[in-house]
Amino acid sequence: MVVKSRHQEHKELTRAAVLDTAAGQFAERGYAATTIDDVASAARVSKGTVYYHFADKAQLFEAVFRNRQARLLDTVATAVEGCRGPWERLQAGLDAYLEGSVADEAHRNLLQQAPGALGAERCRQIDEEMGLPILRLALAELASTGELVDQPIEMLARVLFGALCEAAMAAGADPHPGQARHQAAGVLRAITAGLHRPA
Repeated sequence: MVVKSRHQEHKELTRAAVLDTAAGQFAERGYAATTIDDVASAARVSKGTVYYHFADKAQLFEAVFRNRQARLLDTVATAVEGCRGPWERLQAGLDAYLEGSVADEAHRNLLQQAPGALGAERCRQIDEEMGLPILRLALAELASTGELVDQPIEMLARVLFGALCEAAMAAGADPHPGQARHQAAGVLRAITAGLHRPA
């Protein structure tokens, strides 16, 4: 077992505190209006401390975005626990991802800001790095049990993940995000229904 030094623990706690504070600042003020000074002041650390962990505001936002997406994926993992089979797990995972992306106002705001802060291509890369492998595995599991129609797994995973991400963005941008989320969930169920081959 690796034992961390107090210095290392302090560094990690400070970084986590800066991330949480920055998430709140970005969600409340917006990326363009938030400065490193704002984050440092709200986190009660020096500006130098923020720059010790993050080279610039864009890198800080990316770290916040990754952190929040990782938390979302943890929520998805919890949601699929106890599901009876791979098809139920897929549906529960898609629902949990959509709900987690839209229900929390702060997360919703960060998600809407991400393309402008990081660029659409960088956002796509991060999403595919973090979320796509999970969906790919879920589809592969379905295929292994014979519950998935014959389709190339890689292409299917990319198309379905793209639809999921667009559903989250569209619902989050809607003036009535809760209602839009239910509509988007219905659309995703309609799309995936055509993929299911009952065991």
